[in-house]
Amino acid sequence: VAMDKGVSKSIFAHAGIPQARHVTLREDAVTPDSLNDVVLSLGFPMFVKPANMGSSVGVSKAHDLHELRTAIELAASYDQWIVCEEAIVGREIEVAVIGNRSPRASVAGEITPGNDFYDYEDKYVTDSATLMIPALLTEQESNTVRELALRAYNALHCEGMARVDFFYEENGRGFLCNEINTIPGFTKISMYPKLWEASGMSYAKLVDRLIELAMERKADRDQTSHTFRSRA
Repeated sequence: VAMDKGVSKSIFAHAGIPQARHVTLREDAVTPDSLNDVVLSLGFPMFVKPANMGSSVGVSKAHDLHELRTAIELAASYDQWIVCEEAIVGREIEVAVIGNRSPRASVAGEITPGNDFYDYEDKYVTDSATLMIPALLTEQESNTVRELALRAYNALHCEGMARVDFFYEENGRGFLCNEINTIPGFTKISMYPKLWEASGMSYAKLVDRLIELAMERKADRDQTSHTFRSRA
């Protein structure tokens, strides 16, 4: 569910989690009329993404109809479902979440991209993005985004770990959920472990806790299965 951006956005909408305006299309539904509807709904510029992809692969920013067609063609080379989103002018805020039945949210962090947006090259090649942990937020802002991260985590029935990414329109709609990453980067310089380190949990303790959560999840599912068989 979390890997499909279109599906996860539908669930976020149902759960009342604020997010950018967006349109999800299947490749065979892309026509001149449907593209005009997308433009009328979102305006330019907009982002175009394959629904089932990560690390910003296949993502483009379109500024006009010609770029939109090119961006959709690229996205469709990775997946038959395509997500178009309005371009948000705002800060990029991320929160790490850990847990099964009682998840916890880390402090919030902020990413300042080195490129026009936080693309594949910026993430893995040039390493030009700037990370700020904790993000420069007020206590109320921090509490708000952390609570939204937990709501997103629970809405998708996540367990173990996830990183929830937001845009922050300071003078607009506030925090807008961009997406949730259930397999976040996990090197010692990645955002997920760095957020937990800033929250008081070392890399080693984080790994230990994730193993404990996996074992708890297995035991819980075994118990549920046993209880169901006993009742049957």
